[in-house]
Amino acid sequence: MSVVKTVDIIIPCFNPRNGWEQVLSESILKVKSRLPAGALGSVIVVNDGSMSGVSDKIVAKLTTETPEIKVIEYPKNMGKGYAVRKGIGLSEAELQIYTDVDVPYVEESMIRFYEVLAQGECDVVVASRGDSYYDSLSGFRRILSKSLRWLNGLLFGLKIKDTQGGLKGMNTAGRKVFLQTQVNRYLFDLEFIQKASKAGLQMMAIDVQLKPDIILPSPSVTVLLKELHNFIRLLIWR
Repeated sequence: MSVVKTVDIIIPCFNPRNGWEQVLSESILKVKSRLPAGALGSVIVVNDGSMSGVSDKIVAKLTTETPEIKVIEYPKNMGKGYAVRKGIGLSEAELQIYTDVDVPYVEESMIRFYEVLAQGECDVVVASRGDSYYDSLSGFRRILSKSLRWLNGLLFGLKIKDTQGGLKGMNTAGRKVFLQTQVNRYLFDLEFIQKASKAGLQMMAIDVQLKPDIILPSPSVTVLLKELHNFIRLLIWR
């Protein structure tokens, strides 16, 4: 009998929308029902200094209804990269998968990620977003996303150019590299793929499907300026 590998799911959280706890709880139950018995370890929700949406009442309800969920909190917003790194660092499972608090992709995507990692097919699994994803974006965000993919190939020489999919998985080797990342905001994903590529890790891009009710807003000018700064830093560090 083969030994079941354990997986922790990491969820960064900052000022989530109303009802996020119900969405997350339902999604985790679906994932758990499709995983082998005993595979799901913890679901580590990292509250990244939220000013709204994460009350004591919500946390208590969430952890009572879904015992696998653990909520980690700190008072100051540090950025998505910092939050995911915090959760990955606390994970005690053999495998880790991280995604967004609204769980934007169908649960089958996470199941597929687990299967690929558990079977030892690669060290890192990355979401590959297709036309259905880009059709759901505003024109501005679509241009930004596709431009970054082009630059990832041109400037960083990455074979996996879609770095910002918001769903990734890793084994022990991938986790070691991930914990070496330094970017605290959104481009931590790019840094991770860049470092994993340089380390010679085996990576696989898997097509994912966006849920039909997901809303993907365009980033603010402030966020774009911060990410431009991080992009330049990554170019210098490469």
